[in-house]
Amino acid sequence: MKKIVFLLVLSITIFSCSKVRKGEFLISGQAKGVTDGIMVVLKKQNEFGIVVNVDSAKVKGGKFEMKGKVKEPSMFALFVKGLQQPIPFILETGEIEVKVDKDSIWKSEIGGTYNNEEFQKFNTKLNTFQKKLVDFQNKNIQKLMDAQKKNDIATVDKLKKEYTVVQKEMDDYMAIYPEQNSESYISLLLIQSMFNSPKFDLAKVTKTYSNLDADLKATKIGKDIGLKLKTIENTQKKK
Repeated sequence: MKKIVFLLVLSITIFSCSKVRKGEFLISGQAKGVTDGIMVVLKKQNEFGIVVNVDSAKVKGGKFEMKGKVKEPSMFALFVKGLQQPIPFILETGEIEVKVDKDSIWKSEIGGTYNNEEFQKFNTKLNTFQKKLVDFQNKNIQKLMDAQKKNDIATVDKLKKEYTVVQKEMDDYMAIYPEQNSESYISLLLIQSMFNSPKFDLAKVTKTYSNLDADLKATKIGKDIGLKLKTIENTQKKK
């Protein structure tokens, strides 16, 4: 009996500590070094592909905050006045934490909710692959140019193959991610991008999509993907 009472008290305490209810979001931002009064603008891309303002807040004491309602996860971005690049993140129910790095916007951190934690981990991994590609290019660009001048086909082919191996590591990671993360919103975005791939495999994409969490498939993007897959399937059947 005491155990049940303890669990009830614990659940009530956790609930009461939450600053948001279901269907609400709270963006708690830290902007160390950003001057007070600087505006932070929340933006999204509308159905016509136009970037529009959604909300804004001023930095005060190195912090800013935004609160509102949200129906389903969706990609948004924060624009800090004076910084050229936006900070992309996933707007969803919960307390979203943003740490702005004004000196290197790509090092800004996103977290606090499941999808944003996943987004942070995904980007960190992706940046590792991208750094490998850049390092390979910087290390071998002169070697490649010299080989091309000498018409050294063997060296050119060797360097291209080595570059392809690194590129394939990144491509494989992005392809496998949706299969291993059925609840992540990133999986939806990756599946959506597969339609533009020359290696598009209807059976594989359909299987990956079908294994996604029901809540993901119920989102606007999820429904659009499902409809596309059915359309392609029906078109192929008629051939």
